[in-house]
Amino acid sequence: MCRPRGALRAAALLGLLLLLAGCSGGAVGGEARDPGKPAGGEDPVGEMSVREMVGQMFVVSLGGTRSDYYIEKMVRERNVGGVLLFGYNMRSLPQVRRLTGELQRLSMATEPAVPLLVAVDQEGGEVQSAPWVSPQPSAAEIGASGDPEAARRVARRIGSELLEAGVNTDLAPVVDTGFGAAIGSRSYGENPELVSRMGSAAVEGFREAGVISAAKHFPNHGPATSDSHTGLPIVDHDMDTVLSRDLPPFAAAVRAGVPMVMVGHLLYPAIDQENPASMSPQAIRLLRERLGFDGVVITDDLAMAGARQGGSVARAAVRAVSAGADMLIVSSPPPQQAEAYDALVRAVRSGGIPERQVRASVRRIVEMKEDYNLYARH
Repeated sequence: MCRPRGALRAAALLGLLLLLAGCSGGAVGGEARDPGKPAGGEDPVGEMSVREMVGQMFVVSLGGTRSDYYIEKMVRERNVGGVLLFGYNMRSLPQVRRLTGELQRLSMATEPAVPLLVAVDQEGGEVQSAPWVSPQPSAAEIGASGDPEAARRVARRIGSELLEAGVNTDLAPVVDTGFGAAIGSRSYGENPELVSRMGSAAVEGFREAGVISAAKHFPNHGPATSDSHTGLPIVDHDMDTVLSRDLPPFAAAVRAGVPMVMVGHLLYPAIDQENPASMSPQAIRLLRERLGFDGVVITDDLAMAGARQGGSVARAAVRAVSAGADMLIVSSPPPQQAEAYDALVRAVRSGGIPERQVRASVRRIVEMKEDYNLYARH
């Protein structure tokens, strides 16, 4: 911050400094800092501790419409990377704006000062819980129109209205092919070429609005006959079908520049006979290597039965990161969120999960936050 001086000589010097660097934080004799980048060094991730890095990998829920002790502790003491808002957290535009503002100020006042992802599931149709966002048609309705521009317009409209309340991330679009269990009208259709066109247009619309998007649910929840909220769906497609039907919409989203891909809690034996995609090294390797995705891999909610499989959320968190996931959604009660965080810290410190892998994941997360100007907004 620039301060006035009393002495004439000091004032003249200050004037020169202001001329060279301005009051915006630029360095004298160097380039001014890009407001969309973090302050304090070229590589803030390189300076993070294990605890700080692990925290960035978590997107957690909170209990009500106001900031409380538990979420503030997760931000202040565990450096969580994001929060997920459900319908019960959101009453109105002013209330959500206050909530997101409080949480962002807390995060930016806490070292290492990284802005939060503030995420919702706002897809249109039956999945839209932000009360200030204008109702939008379902993906199935948009897909039936055959017009990708409609998908782009809807995504851009949703994203722009979400940003009014400080919500910077939408866990959409659904690029699953088919109307199976838990998907229904959330899918654009049963033709992977149609879904590819619609999904990539939606990704572009969210980007135009300045909102982070996530293509979901890799490798494809559309053909599942059961719901991963309540169990572990099994999709018995052979690899030819996986490559020709399930993956093309995700490949199209990757080509469109989607910043995140959500891996689902469903078992594809052709990919991995033992692990759901969210905890499968083979599935995540397929996403990285076959589809060329170099962005953030985020899991579906680890509170879901398909993730826990009768075990703990902490165990699911360690399995997912071991498989290569970058971010974890955890909407479980606060004690389980803390247990998952502690378990992951232990796994990294013990060498069970390489620290270099975690650092690479967090670098992807921070770069995504930079790319979408989250630092500049806060």
